[in-house]
Amino acid sequence: MNKSLHQLLAVEELTPETFVLHFERNGFQFKPGQYAVLRNPETGEAREYSIYSSDRDERLSFLIRKVEFGDFSRYLRHLLPGSTLQIEGPRGFFVLDEQVLAGQPTLLIATGTGISPFHSFVQSYPELNYQLLHGVHFPDEAYGRQSYAPERYQLCTSRQEGSDYFGRVTYYLKEHPVAEDTICYLCGNSEMIEDATNILEGYGLSPENIRTEVFF
Repeated sequence: MNKSLHQLLAVEELTPETFVLHFERNGFQFKPGQYAVLRNPETGEAREYSIYSSDRDERLSFLIRKVEFGDFSRYLRHLLPGSTLQIEGPRGFFVLDEQVLAGQPTLLIATGTGISPFHSFVQSYPELNYQLLHGVHFPDEAYGRQSYAPERYQLCTSRQEGSDYFGRVTYYLKEHPVAEDTICYLCGNSEMIEDATNILEGYGLSPENIRTEVFF
């Protein structure tokens, strides 16, 4: 497992609360879908974040949402290019299997910044046979939408109209049946994952075809 200092190259602002940190890669190896531990080298404080960049990218990137009472996310938000951070990893087993890489229909379901590992999937495997459901509150939270083929991406907003679908991703799922042979990856808050899993199992999907990563 890698544990090294990485210099921050750029901060990409997406919304007032959300940003992408781009670090030098420094030879850091990972499988798309894995996460890393970002650690303040001075205080030792650390948090886990899914890797946002592809496995071929020259930079190592993380999608971060500034949490109102989250000291660490505020610390990250105020880092300047040239700063260094300790990055440990990779960790986790939320990775694509051979069936998916061979073209099996795949449904990716995310809420908020839970889209991070899916961005890494799609950027790493351009031929992926996927559909992506992204649930957020407002239309401007469609993080990195330009990275996905328009016909494969469905934005669901729960608090403001102006997206592809007005309502939660679970409401969308209830209205759009999923084929039994679909392999599903779910990443986001625990409530969505529990509700979506129940809906998918109701369509006849086996538990083995439903893979989950709880963000919070």
